[in-house]
Amino acid sequence: MILNRIEPGTECTIRESGSKGILKKIYFYPTKFEIEFEDGKIDHYSSKDVVFDGISQKSVSRKTLEAPEFGTLEKWSGGTLTDSESLIRYHFSTTKDIMWKMLTSLETYNVWFYGIQRSLPVLETDRYVHKYSFNQLELIPGSYFKVRPRTVAPYFICRIMTIEKEKEFGFTFQTTPFTNEYVHFSIEETKFGVIVSCHRNSSGGLSILNQMNWKEKSQIFNHLNEIVPKVDFNDNLVSDDLSNISGAGSSAQNISPDDIVAILVNKVLDGDAEEMTKEKSKVIRGKAKAMIVKIKRGTVERPPMPEVPVAGAEVNSTGGVDALSKDDQVAYLVNKGMDGDMDTVNNFESKVVRAKAKAMIVKIKRGTVERPPMPEVPTAGVLPKEKTSAETDEELMARLISSGLEGNMDEINSLENRVLRGKIKAAIMKEKRKNNG
Repeated sequence: MILNRIEPGTECTIRESGSKGILKKIYFYPTKFEIEFEDGKIDHYSSKDVVFDGISQKSVSRKTLEAPEFGTLEKWSGGTLTDSESLIRYHFSTTKDIMWKMLTSLETYNVWFYGIQRSLPVLETDRYVHKYSFNQLELIPGSYFKVRPRTVAPYFICRIMTIEKEKEFGFTFQTTPFTNEYVHFSIEETKFGVIVSCHRNSSGGLSILNQMNWKEKSQIFNHLNEIVPKVDFNDNLVSDDLSNISGAGSSAQNISPDDIVAILVNKVLDGDAEEMTKEKSKVIRGKAKAMIVKIKRGTVERPPMPEVPVAGAEVNSTGGVDALSKDDQVAYLVNKGMDGDMDTVNNFESKVVRAKAKAMIVKIKRGTVERPPMPEVPTAGVLPKEKTSAETDEELMARLISSGLEGNMDEINSLENRVLRGKIKAAIMKEKRKNNG
C-alpha cells in the first residue's frame, strides 16, 4: 500500500519513543502524518518516523552510480535568440567534500571558470580586512558577490540562489550588460569519484550571446580537473587507521593529520612513493598529492619532516599550531603570510586569529608594525617537558619569581594556571618596585 494513501484511523507506533497512536490526517508535499496519542496529544511525523500496523514498509538503501570513465561525459549547447541553455557533465576522481570546497571557493573561479578575471564578495563592512575576504561571506541564498569579466567591462553583481551542502550550488551570472544567466552545479557520487554537472540557462532578449565562446566555456571542468586534489579509489583499504606510517608503530595514533601529510610529502619527494600507496586515508592521500603538485610548481615550500615518537613512550597528544597560544598563532600566520604562504593563513580555522594575522600583515607592509619572531611549533607526539615531580606551588612560585626577576618570562607566560601566573607576576612587580624604591 502506498504510504500517502493510508486511511485515517490506522493505528501506528512511533519508532523512536515506541508510543502508540492513531492516524488523524495526512498532509502532502512533503508527506506528513498527523498522529493523535492516547493522552490527546497531537504531533506530526514523516513516514520514516512511523510504523503503521499491518502495513509493510521497505527500507530504502542508498545506491551510488556505477563508475563511468573519467573525464567529460556529456556537453551540449543550444538555444534561440531569446533562450539559451547548455550542459556539461564531468567525472572527477575525488571526493564530494573536496569537490564541494572547490565549487564554493568563489575566490578561485578566475583560475578555471571561463570569463572571470576576478571575483570579490559584496559585504557591508568598514573593515578593510573583511571587505574583500570571502571568509566573511555567508554562503546562503540571497548573498551577493561580484565578478569582473576578462574584458574592459566593470564588475557585475551575482547572487547565490541555490545551495545544499555537497549536492548543489547555483547563482546568477553576468559578464555583459545585455544578458543574465543562471549557473547551477550539481554533484553525484559514484564508486570511484563524483560526477559534476554544470547547467546554464537564460531567457530574454539577446540570450543568444551566451552561446558565444562555447568552445572555451565547455572546457571549464578540464581546467578544474587540473587543480582539484585527486583521490585514488582503487585502494580498497578505506580505514582511517594511521598505523601504516613507516616507523611510527603503535604511536602513530598520536600524530596529527597535518604531520602525516608532511611525512608522506617528504617521503615521496625523496623517491619513496610506496608509503603514499600504503596510506589508508583517502583525504590524507589527496592532501599530500595536492601539496606535492604545489611544491613542484614552486607555490608552496616543502614542509619539514616531523619527528615520529618512539612506540610505547609517553607522548603529548596535542601539537602543531593548535597547541600555541592565540598570540603565537597570530605570529605564526603572519610569518607564513610574509613568506608568501597565504594558503596557511586563509585555511586557518579560527576567524578571529585569521583576521588579526591579516591585519598585522597589512600593518607590517605599511611599516607601522615590526614583524614578530616566528614561534616554535610543538610537534604532536613529542615528549612533553617534565616539571619537577615533587615541586609544590610555593616552590614553583619561588623559582619562577627568581627567573622573572632575571628577565626570563617564557616559562611564566606558558603556565596554564592563570591564578598562579597572576600571583607570580604580581610578586615580580612588587620586588621590582622595592628594588627601584
